[in-house]
Amino acid sequence: MRPVPPRRSDLADAGFLAALFALALLGFHPTYTGWAFFGVGLAGLALGVLVGFLAAGPRQPVITVAFLTVVVFFLLGGVVATRERVFAGVLPTADSVTGLAELSVHAWKQLLTTLPPVDGSGPLLVIPYILGLLCGAGGCALARRLSAPAAPLAAPLLVLAAVILLGTGEESWTVLGVGFAVVALAWAGVRSRRGRRSTSGGARRAATALALLGVGGGVVGVLGALLPGAAHRVVLRDYVEPPFEIGVYASPLVGFRKYSENANQLWDQVLFRVTGLPEGERVRIAALDDYDGSVWAATNGSGQSAGFQRVGARIPAGDGRAVELTVTVEAAYESAEEVNAWLPGAGRATRIEFTGPRAAAHAEQLRYNLATSSGVVADRLRAGDRYTVQAVLPPGGLPDDVQPYGRPALSELAFVRGKAQQWAGGASTLGAKLRAVAAHLRDNGAYTDGGPGETEYLPGHGLARMSAFFNAPKPVGDDEQYAAAYALVANHLGIPARVVLGATPGADGVVRGQDVHAWVELHVADGRWVPVTDFVPDRSKRPDRQPPQRIENTEAAVVPPPNAMRLPDSLTDAGRVDANSGRRGVAQDGVVLPSWLLGVLGWVGPPVLLAAAVVGAIALLKTRRRVRRRTTGPMALRVAQAWRDLVDHGRDLGARVPAGRTRLEEAEHLAHAWTEEPVVAPAHTWPVRGAAGDAPLFVEPTVASPLQLRELARSADAAVFGPGEPTAEAVAEFWARVTRARKSLGHDLPRWRRLRGAVSLRSFRAP
Repeated sequence: MRPVPPRRSDLADAGFLAALFALALLGFHPTYTGWAFFGVGLAGLALGVLVGFLAAGPRQPVITVAFLTVVVFFLLGGVVATRERVFAGVLPTADSVTGLAELSVHAWKQLLTTLPPVDGSGPLLVIPYILGLLCGAGGCALARRLSAPAAPLAAPLLVLAAVILLGTGEESWTVLGVGFAVVALAWAGVRSRRGRRSTSGGARRAATALALLGVGGGVVGVLGALLPGAAHRVVLRDYVEPPFEIGVYASPLVGFRKYSENANQLWDQVLFRVTGLPEGERVRIAALDDYDGSVWAATNGSGQSAGFQRVGARIPAGDGRAVELTVTVEAAYESAEEVNAWLPGAGRATRIEFTGPRAAAHAEQLRYNLATSSGVVADRLRAGDRYTVQAVLPPGGLPDDVQPYGRPALSELAFVRGKAQQWAGGASTLGAKLRAVAAHLRDNGAYTDGGPGETEYLPGHGLARMSAFFNAPKPVGDDEQYAAAYALVANHLGIPARVVLGATPGADGVVRGQDVHAWVELHVADGRWVPVTDFVPDRSKRPDRQPPQRIENTEAAVVPPPNAMRLPDSLTDAGRVDANSGRRGVAQDGVVLPSWLLGVLGWVGPPVLLAAAVVGAIALLKTRRRVRRRTTGPMALRVAQAWRDLVDHGRDLGARVPAGRTRLEEAEHLAHAWTEEPVVAPAHTWPVRGAAGDAPLFVEPTVASPLQLRELARSADAAVFGPGEPTAEAVAEFWARVTRARKSLGHDLPRWRRLRGAVSLRSFRAP
């Protein structure tokens, strides 16, 4: 059947649907950069409306609408949403089809785990495309199939709910909500008046309705902002945990000895080059906010702004001096496996943009932690990589009256408690104590990198090494031990602290291993993290040649023996972990599929699964229809439905059974559907039937031959038109014989014809 052309009412419904969808989609404005999402959503809506008109015109079943929507999604999705994957700008490719299949499943999670606003020209545009396609097809189908005035409002309402849940928690635009409600009520009113006789006073009633809508909208617009929950709406991103696990990376601080002169590894090697950094500023590589007794390591923290997560085109940042840095990675930085996943930068980044052949891969793998202002690239930086960081540098300097921001989460350590007050001297205020501790370490400590004659001073900052550092007659170590110790003391004194690994570039912007340092940042009352760098003694202050004497502090804790298990801070293990797996990359027992087979599955799998889903849905609908026919209605009606089921099966197999024929005529058409014999209408004689409860009148058919099909038709007529009501046993027996006739119907057809009949939708069309 040809599609029915759209009527004026259909065009009016499409206009209202487009207006409501556009109002709902505007809620994505804080989520995406630019307005490309709006055009993609409207394009999806137009395609969905076209699908709704084509499928709803000839009264196709709902499965047909769904099937056409899926076909349009894959055929035109590349042109609308992922243009870089199509051929010649318009033709779908295997890459575009598989990409759309993957994005339709994972794009929602990516949107919720990416800091808004996300890239307005990237693959996440598939989300407004899907919403538009579903809204257009569903809303149009509901408007043409159901007479209830408010029925098609379900489609744009669901889109509005999806936009709110997938969007940001910022205060919503009240005018959009009011406009949506006004347009929705107007649409329902227009649909409710269809089919009524026109009466006088229609213009007056329309004017009254518009006035009421205007007044109601104004009241809601004024009072809506005062309602509970209006300031911050519920969004899913507040309840979704980012999937990135930073704990699988080794602590960058454990490899600090690599940058020392005596290690002869990276001391004079160029790690990276930076331009645009103001003179005197430092480059931050990694911020380590948790001490577990073994290492200072980075964590995902807690709170909405904590955790390493995807970032969009803009990153929220506070006030400060704006700078733009350009960083070029060199081979030495790539070779340092404990740091090559970390993104050197400064201050709080507001935008990160990669260039070069690996730009797209790095942008996809970038994760940024707003709480620590640290970035990680899961696929690791390589020599030649280049990126630009726009950032703000917050004002520095430890205030005179230091007050902590919150309380530190670290537990007390006995050897820290024994030395903290001693090193703080007679200072009374928190700021004075922090300055006194820094001065004591700087003036009384010695610097060593474990060179010749100093090998007894080991690297590391676990409990054993820290206990020896605190309890020695004078502190001895390098930046690793001093920064770890000062952060522990600051936490003991009551101010949250974290260790930062970074570098001080030379005048030419070159960062070598000798420029790498570690310092501490303190969280003060105004919310800033203030750096403290003056607690490390000069590198020329060497320790005494004699090994340090044993413990002088009787309050020190007894340190347990080291764990026999290897700690996750070795440089070897750092490169053998998968950032997204949450476990170490040790080979597992099991079957490993070859790469070529995985490639074939990636190409063939989505279309095969889609076809299987469609076939399964059609089979399920036919089974459901058969069960309803067999179990619903009076007994005589169930007999009639059994015959209808046999005729529908014949139509699916390709038999031409015209509508409006008697059962005997339909039996003749079924019997000669696949033969050359002409169809001759039999002389109809009304069957004579006894009273209800008599012996069954049905003759058992063994094969769907013309004679037996005629007998089934006569038996059905006897049950429907004869006196009395057939018994349940007789109905069950008739259904059993019809089932056997179904199986033998068209048994001479090729197998492919029978398989095509199983998925045919001909029987769903109204005769």
